[in-house]
Amino acid sequence: MLGSFEVISTSARHIYHSAISVSPQTSIVRELYKQYIHPLARVVRGLPISWGPNFATVTDHLVVTAVWSSCSRFIAVERPDNTGVLDGATLERLHTFEHPQSWDGWSSLSPDGRSLTRINDRDNRTTTWDLQTGGQISATPLALDPPPLSHHSFVHSWYFSSAHSMDGKIVAFAYMGSKNDTPVTGISTYNLISGTHVYSHHASEGQIIAPIWTHGELLRFAAVKPGSITIWEVGFTSEHALAEIESLPAPDDTGSGEHLFLPTLSRLAFTLDESVLIWDARDSKILLNFVGSGPLGGLSFSSDGRFFACGSRGQGVHLWKESPTGYVLHQKLVSRSADDWITPYLSPDGESMITSKLRETQLWHTTGPIDPPPSVPPQPANRTDFVLAFSPDKSFIATGRLGGEIAAIVDLKSGDLRLMIDTGMVVCDLGVTGSTAIVVGEGKIVTWNLPAGDCVLNAEANIHDSVRTIVFDHPPPPPGWLHFASISPDFNHLAITREEDRGGGVDIYDASTGEHLFGIPTSDMTPPWFTRDGREVWCDSNEQKIIMGGGSDVIRVEPVGRDAPSGGHLWESAHGHEITDDGWILDSRKKRVMWLPHNWRVERRRRWDGRFLVLFGRELPEPVIIEMYE
Repeated sequence: MLGSFEVISTSARHIYHSAISVSPQTSIVRELYKQYIHPLARVVRGLPISWGPNFATVTDHLVVTAVWSSCSRFIAVERPDNTGVLDGATLERLHTFEHPQSWDGWSSLSPDGRSLTRINDRDNRTTTWDLQTGGQISATPLALDPPPLSHHSFVHSWYFSSAHSMDGKIVAFAYMGSKNDTPVTGISTYNLISGTHVYSHHASEGQIIAPIWTHGELLRFAAVKPGSITIWEVGFTSEHALAEIESLPAPDDTGSGEHLFLPTLSRLAFTLDESVLIWDARDSKILLNFVGSGPLGGLSFSSDGRFFACGSRGQGVHLWKESPTGYVLHQKLVSRSADDWITPYLSPDGESMITSKLRETQLWHTTGPIDPPPSVPPQPANRTDFVLAFSPDKSFIATGRLGGEIAAIVDLKSGDLRLMIDTGMVVCDLGVTGSTAIVVGEGKIVTWNLPAGDCVLNAEANIHDSVRTIVFDHPPPPPGWLHFASISPDFNHLAITREEDRGGGVDIYDASTGEHLFGIPTSDMTPPWFTRDGREVWCDSNEQKIIMGGGSDVIRVEPVGRDAPSGGHLWESAHGHEITDDGWILDSRKKRVMWLPHNWRVERRRRWDGRFLVLFGRELPEPVIIEMYE
């Protein structure tokens, strides 16, 4: 139910057409009910072995911050122009509260989970809404006197933490800004019942860090400076003066990076250059010292300290679990895009975590063993797109990672792996017939025979098992150089992107002899591709095409028009199928055929060939192959 909540809530019949069909291979629900379903399409290959940690994904507006309720049931998601409240188990949107567009806002859920308060300095007020009715409870103007907002030299930046009094009537917000080019942090409190500002307090020493928290009837916060962590206590009202509770040791190099304090265990997490550390202030020792390969940030603890998460750019999210010797890596959640910055938010109970990046929010379960991914060719260190090709009779598909050295031949009837080839060279393109596998790479075409007989599975081969090698007569690229290639459907021609320092272009070769037939200059390094009939080669970011003649003739080069026939592109179905933005495969009558899980929704990284659809986003462990039934 959790893993398929979106499809079931949209179309109950797709329990049988989609939800069970895309369930993992070893899931109990699939084992029990697969004999009763009559799907409109089948997943030939690409199903995960078991349930992964990712349970739900929503694609929405840009998420600025997210805050869990103390009961771990709700999530307040802050966006530039609204605040959404999501269900903590399914990511279903429960409420949306509109507000003036502002990046400098912070939302806070009340301790009982019944209301949400947002502070926004764009319209100078805090607003509280009732989560049951969706109605507004109060709107409190922000204080203009005393500071921070009244002083002309104070530049307000953002809010970063909040806490409610035990009775939920007063809320405190921590903010960060600068005064005379000096970083300043402080706390302001507001009475939500009377709609009045209570007080504002500036940190006189050190930097207030997240989180601020409720301690009995009082408010506590931590201020950090090199060498010490000071715990302060103050009332939610002005009746209780600010008092220092204790001072704890801290490393001298805490720096000016991101900080996060865990009050229950007096642990300080902080970033330093490209590292993240966890300091145990009680025992004066380091519990984690992780060095990444790029910027790190987005620190998050569970309330009891069992789990700690850290985001990054280009490295995904690292999730650590507490152990007797410190924190050990529990999961690594990989980003779909190398350029995305991913921020994690652990639930207070540590059972769940959401991650946000660009316009996507994902829900993960942190507990339980994590099964390894299916056995697939390893990804190369850099470019990781797939290359793939169907056999003419649609009985086999050849797949491999562009820039890798492994080619896999899959039987489309059974979904089983027929042959795994260690090519010993950089793979640029593939081809497969009913009896042979063809690999293009490093200035040559190499051919292998497929194992005879239907019962032979998981066979392995290497370069010594090849039966034919054709070397191009044009100067080949240097060994290991990655270029793009495309084999024509009839296997007669080969198009290869020319190396940029040789002028940049696309060359056409005779695939049976390696003879260079024709070449044109191009402005960039984009993959060329043949149309389904093999009579055209599209290249140069699909802005021009080469018109092929019979035999080895090239008729002419033309600019690409906007009136390309539907289904003429490899990523368009010739049978009228289409994929909607919300992940549904539709047939030619616009009937829902199958729902695609979010991690299969790879924009433009798809290929149609006859009744087959292949999804091959670089984040997938292997291409997903789906067959549409007639």
